[in-house]
Amino acid sequence: MPRGEFQMKKFALVALFALVVFGSAFAGTSGTVGLSGTVAPQFELTLPGNYTAGTMNDGASEVNTWTIGNVAVVSNYKNWTISVSSANSGYLVHSTDNTEKVQYTMTLGSLATNQSLGSLWTSAAQARTPKTGSTYALSIKFTASATDFWQTGTYTDTLSVSITHP
Repeated sequence: MPRGEFQMKKFALVALFALVVFGSAFAGTSGTVGLSGTVAPQFELTLPGNYTAGTMNDGASEVNTWTIGNVAVVSNYKNWTISVSSANSGYLVHSTDNTEKVQYTMTLGSLATNQSLGSLWTSAAQARTPKTGSTYALSIKFTASATDFWQTGTYTDTLSVSITHP
């Protein structure tokens, strides 16, 4: 056997030996690593304080608008809703004579405009809010009669506001 051919066979044997011995050290295996994290819930409702208007304008067909304040919501939930109900079904009721009533409508920012509160009102599902939250101006509106006076005295109602998520 010529010397060059012998050298080639020797080199091939050494290479094969190295591959068998060291090849297993470089052989790969695979696996998986699970990743998990939890986002804390953010779900807050802030309401304006009690509102006292002072006077109710009772001129003929006088429109009264009471700007109550801002309702603020912070939510990292999708599809949350806000609901508003009236203890007196959408009426301001005289404090000593509950037969004396003034009907009103509610506006809540872009969510509701001149909404009757004869029953519970609930918004459509809403998206997550910005981290700073979303605010909705709350107001009520009512109109004096063209011909009849309201009974003198104080008229009240209580609004209940709640937020829920799925």
